[in-house]
Amino acid sequence: MFFLLTGCMGRRYLPAGKNLLVEQKLDGAEKLDKDEIESLYAYKPNRKILFIPWSPYVDLYQGGLKRYDSLKYEQKKVKIQTKFTKKIAKTDKEKKKENLRDKMNKKVNKQHRNIKEGNFGMRMGEPLAIYDTAKENETVRKIQNYMETKGYFNAKVSHTSEETYKMVSSIYTIERNQPYVIDSIFFNIPDTAIYNRIQENLAESTLQKGENYEQENLVKERDRLNDLMLNNGYYNFNRQFITFVVDSSYLSDKKVIIGLTVRNPNNLSAHKIYTIDSVIFTTDADISGLASNRQNEAFEGVTYQFYSKRYSEKILDRRIFLKPGELYKKSNTLETQKQLSNMDIFKFINVNYDTTGGQFISNVFTSPLKKFQTSSELGLNVSKGLPGPFFNASIKNRNTFKGLEVMELSGRVGFEGLSGATDTGNPYSSLDYGANLTFTFPQFMLPIGSEFKSKLGRLNPKTRLSFGLNYTNRPEYIRTNVNTSLILSWQNYKKRRSYSLNIADISFIDSNVTDEYQAFLDDLEENGNNLTNSFLPSFVSSTWFSVTHNINEYGNRQEKSAYLRYQIESGGNLYSAIAKQASDRNLEYFKYAKVDIDYRHSSPINSRITMAYRAHLGVAVPYGANKTLPYEEFFFAGGSNSIRAWEPRRLGPGSYLPIDSTGVYSNNFEQPGEILLETSIELRHKIFGFLFGALFIDMGNVWTMQDEAVRPGGQFQFDSFLKEIAIGGGYGVRLDFSFLLLRLDAAWKLYDPGSQNRHGNNLSRGGFELPDYDNYKRLVWNLGIGYPF
Repeated sequence: MFFLLTGCMGRRYLPAGKNLLVEQKLDGAEKLDKDEIESLYAYKPNRKILFIPWSPYVDLYQGGLKRYDSLKYEQKKVKIQTKFTKKIAKTDKEKKKENLRDKMNKKVNKQHRNIKEGNFGMRMGEPLAIYDTAKENETVRKIQNYMETKGYFNAKVSHTSEETYKMVSSIYTIERNQPYVIDSIFFNIPDTAIYNRIQENLAESTLQKGENYEQENLVKERDRLNDLMLNNGYYNFNRQFITFVVDSSYLSDKKVIIGLTVRNPNNLSAHKIYTIDSVIFTTDADISGLASNRQNEAFEGVTYQFYSKRYSEKILDRRIFLKPGELYKKSNTLETQKQLSNMDIFKFINVNYDTTGGQFISNVFTSPLKKFQTSSELGLNVSKGLPGPFFNASIKNRNTFKGLEVMELSGRVGFEGLSGATDTGNPYSSLDYGANLTFTFPQFMLPIGSEFKSKLGRLNPKTRLSFGLNYTNRPEYIRTNVNTSLILSWQNYKKRRSYSLNIADISFIDSNVTDEYQAFLDDLEENGNNLTNSFLPSFVSSTWFSVTHNINEYGNRQEKSAYLRYQIESGGNLYSAIAKQASDRNLEYFKYAKVDIDYRHSSPINSRITMAYRAHLGVAVPYGANKTLPYEEFFFAGGSNSIRAWEPRRLGPGSYLPIDSTGVYSNNFEQPGEILLETSIELRHKIFGFLFGALFIDMGNVWTMQDEAVRPGGQFQFDSFLKEIAIGGGYGVRLDFSFLLLRLDAAWKLYDPGSQNRHGNNLSRGGFELPDYDNYKRLVWNLGIGYPF
């Protein structure tokens, strides 16, 4: 069996007398960065699909190689050039000639690529990894050099190989011996001001006495010192002024001496410190050639230049961190560019410095984006296998009230494929349309004082006031939602955190329910399910605060990254302000407290395989007179971004299993809960090109706070909830086009907590056996856009 399977690695393509490299091992690399060392390999074995001993990439390459004919591609290239040259000669229209030339060049470049890089199969695949001792020796030299950069000057690197059935495993062995440590650091800095500045910041140095010598730390220290100088007035400073000398021979016992030199500029006794003499802000740098001169207006030491005054200098000043009389700082320059860009007002922002005439002048040049900008989007949503077309359109008005605010009016109309609220087996289309008006202000619209608002400028403070109207038309009901919200947001860039405080989120909801659906809701209410409250005329208010941590740009495939979002919410806190009006109009209202925590982690195993995790916890506690939540505030489990082995919003609660009176599995309505716990693990891997795959396991469920007669087993209990964690697993493929990712997942139920609840003739008695009822699906397909987490 081993012999047959390993034949799939491409051994059958081996030339006579050659062996196949199938594995490379590394011994003695404990406490070293194995990924860094493995990146030094001069060649690598052929890639496999996950851990299966099969390399389809070799088959792809060999298949393309059989069809490869450079002469044929050359002939095609000549034929294309001849054909298009004739077409170009026949037309007199210059634009048509240009289009024909573009087409010809694309087709010719395609053939040129086939000649140079191989055909499609060769480019998608890879040639056979033939064992090569010369490349092994090259790898040994690279690892040896690497060890020296880490301070292991006496390290020894060797290699051996093992052969089985013409397949070779290479083993690289590292004998590290004792590393060299930093014994002392000497400074040669003739500029006493720079010497003193460096001494003041020695605690932040990457070179510390007693630590292992690492060449990389010299590079980091040079960068740190360069930034230190640029942020303390040394405008003309650069890395070339900094040099290091490392001596490992003067002292014994594996110690090194490092000499740090910061030389002066040629013919000067010291580096010059620059202080900003003036700041000039040009708001319309894209305009030129006018006969008149720009106007000047000063505010807080900054001179604003413009042909026509458009903006409030008072608000602009809060995003400018360059002031006359202050030392030049590179960090303030970058911060000014970043914060001005965050306002969505300017398309071009450049800060430069003029040193002519003995003055040090800071020039800020900006050019505005278009005052009015329109956008539209046409696409498809796919749910329950039904394509749902939608159309979005928006118009943006910048600097609406001369205060650098942005007003945006957007509208949406679309159809969505849905599972019926009362029938999962008959999907249909729901019409949804609405409009939203949003005002975004580049400051906190609160009475907190101008000085404090200026201090907040580095946090990108924004206030968003929005008004919305949404209309949903489904066969069961027509639902109208009028909403308004006031949100404050800010960011801490150093800690990669974003904050949002929704001071007031208010909705008035009205529903027009069909007689049949109302009878269904009444039946649920009689059995303890309060779903009917969600369709009463309602006033819903809430205040929430959320924090988002984005570590290393979550989702990148080069290094570990993480995402953490937690939100706390209080509902019904604004009810007392309009209690009388709500009572007069007979509006349902809700009081509740809610916590929602979402954590995600991505960890690349190598350049082609990534392990991703997710954990999601939510708890909502209703404490109003009706003892229930607004329907939109319930938690649901199941679906393409949740527990994929269950239909959307159909898992749970707890061990509840929806079996009707005829003994048929009948999950006919969504299963809301007040407690949510779910986690997922995905092993994502690249197959080739834009095709990716993923093995996944999902676990989780929702629970209710109270026991419900209509859904027995749904209440959360500390002594039993672990047995009520549903488990699903499967495999999915992804088409990653960079701008769009399409996903198809096949998910199997592995463990249904409903099997713990009843012991009928068709139901298992616990364990990992699944219920055996009509209509019970063990395999669920999920089609989605983007990664599930």
